[in-house]
Amino acid sequence: MTLPQPEGELLDPCAEDLIESLRAFGYDLPTALADLVDNSIAAGARTVRIAYSSDRGSAWVAVADDGHGMSEEELRTAMRFARNPNAERAIGDLGRFGLGLKTASLSQARKLTVLSRDANGTLSTRTWDIDHVTLHRQWRVITELDSEAQKIADQLEFTGPGTLVLWRNTDKLGDGPSLSRRINEAGRELSLLFHRFIERGHLYLHVGGHQLTAMDPYLRRHPATQDRGVEDLEYQGHRIRLNPVVLPHPSRLTRQDAALASGPGGMLARQGFYVYRGDRLVVAGGWLGLQGLYNSQPTRLARLTVEIPPGADLSWEVDVRKSTVRPPSVLEARIMEIAKDVRARSERVFTHRGTPTPGPRERRDLQVVWQQVRRLGTSEYTVNRSHPLIAAAISGPGGEAIEGVLRMIETTFPVGLVAQEIATAAQAEEVATEQPDIEEILALFRSMLTGLPDDPETRLVLMEALAKAEPFSRYPGLVQEIIESETSKED
Repeated sequence: MTLPQPEGELLDPCAEDLIESLRAFGYDLPTALADLVDNSIAAGARTVRIAYSSDRGSAWVAVADDGHGMSEEELRTAMRFARNPNAERAIGDLGRFGLGLKTASLSQARKLTVLSRDANGTLSTRTWDIDHVTLHRQWRVITELDSEAQKIADQLEFTGPGTLVLWRNTDKLGDGPSLSRRINEAGRELSLLFHRFIERGHLYLHVGGHQLTAMDPYLRRHPATQDRGVEDLEYQGHRIRLNPVVLPHPSRLTRQDAALASGPGGMLARQGFYVYRGDRLVVAGGWLGLQGLYNSQPTRLARLTVEIPPGADLSWEVDVRKSTVRPPSVLEARIMEIAKDVRARSERVFTHRGTPTPGPRERRDLQVVWQQVRRLGTSEYTVNRSHPLIAAAISGPGGEAIEGVLRMIETTFPVGLVAQEIATAAQAEEVATEQPDIEEILALFRSMLTGLPDDPETRLVLMEALAKAEPFSRYPGLVQEIIESETSKED
């Protein structure tokens, strides 16, 4: 027996109330603009321009791209609120809920206008105006292009295929110098969120007429950066990639390096997880709310890249703004282990500052690179040609050229400048006692091994000689472990 189904009661949300509520999703300006850039990338755009006018009383912000544009029906669908987040999406589609364009835009302004021109040159337009919805108390989208929007489109020379998103009545952004400052600050954040697209030449992003350069949050080109390698995890048919990195000690960074590593918010706020969805950075720092993990000064050099494919975002609880995530519980234990390890390595950079002084026996075994020679009452410094590594280089192919380079280095050694630096530091009672941390020294040792000959016997002799040289001789046990590991690989 089939029971009759109750008809229920139709209870539609009040349009004017809901659209105001949708403004409170928690977007800030960089996150809102990033949502629009996501749409441009999904549309195949290579160039995205963010322009604005801060004129008081008539301020506006526009995001224009050179993507493939939308037809009338495609734009109508894009301007509809929400879609099924479980629906399968194309590769490269950075959207999920079908809310980003509307909620991101209306979180910053009361009027959203979209103009889109497809490959056939057909222009379509739609406008969501909160005041218009409130007046009619219905989800009425305006289909006619008003003269002010047309004027702005002409000013931006929006004539080819692509899409132009225009914000007006910028009640949340304000106008004047405040708007200009906020747009420029947002540009710095965008250079971080889209750094992979920018550095690979897949995206040219302009803010206020200036082209953004990629902000590398890992300083991978710095010789003291510790890249701990990549680990892959599998979950529900998706591959999750993790890559822990430890930045160099701040004292080893130039001002430019420090600016790149800090990004908006500073190094303390930017430590932790860097989660990518596709190649788009969605979380830039923080510890994802994992128990026992928190920001601290000694761990501020720890960064852990996590790459998740767009299809895995439901299990990672990616929110509407694409700004917060939570790892699946079954992966949490391993992720915690890696996070704790990279945090510990960051702490070592700050805590392992002193180094043991070698005793008399250790000094006799030390393989020095520089030798002091007294000539005519003055000191000169020469490179030790009997050092096994240097002797091997000179006796090998190109030895004469290497000898010439060594002589040039010896001739131009800045003895006076070094003496002046030491005297200045002593007068200021700032003689440096701080040495590179252990992990950096071991990383340097490993990198030097890559240039040694392939012959096992010769390679072993040179590795042992290198282990007796400064600064590696200070940590014989750890260095010997690396040598044994290298030897086992060859076997």
